[in-house]
Amino acid sequence: MPTQPLVSIDAVPLIVQDGQLCVITGLRLFEPFIGQAALPGVLLNANERLSEAVERALLSKTGISEYLAMVHTAVFDDFERDERGPTLSIAHLVLLDRLPDSDSVRVYPLDQLPALPFDHNQIISQACSVLLDSLWVNTDLTKALLGDDFTTADVVARMKELATAAGRPEPVVNNVGRALSSNKAIRKLEAVPQGTGRPPARWQWVEQR
Repeated sequence: MPTQPLVSIDAVPLIVQDGQLCVITGLRLFEPFIGQAALPGVLLNANERLSEAVERALLSKTGISEYLAMVHTAVFDDFERDERGPTLSIAHLVLLDRLPDSDSVRVYPLDQLPALPFDHNQIISQACSVLLDSLWVNTDLTKALLGDDFTTADVVARMKELATAAGRPEPVVNNVGRALSSNKAIRKLEAVPQGTGRPPARWQWVEQR
């Protein structure tokens, strides 16, 4: 390893699976931490754009070839983050709508994350903080997280999951329904009765012309 820091690109792939927001990891093939679950990451090549490196990391480490949205998260510059030598990590959040078909993939709900190698838990925490702050500000990210249509309960669940994973106070959710009602980017769908209880409020994005 040279004395000048290398640049690594780490991806934080998130997906809603079985009603929970989850992180997708791969299994490390080499030391250190061989065989352990870790975020997909690669060293940045010369003449390679960051987004290209993220896509290479996703494909080579987890088999992910398609995603809904990608956004830069943060730079992690602790010179001791990698025992092999000084390495900067440029992290990107990636939102998915389907799991890759790979035996090396491990999927963890945000509230069941194990201790991951390097500073990957910290990277995930920061990515969740960025996503929480992006809700209803970054439309593409919000759409990718919530889907084409969603319930008020879905919004509340994602907010709470992201806040907990980011180590932030639980968000105030009492007025989420009212805020959704005043959002011109979405419209309320007709309620569909489910059993004897009150049907959940459902929402759909308004197509932009």
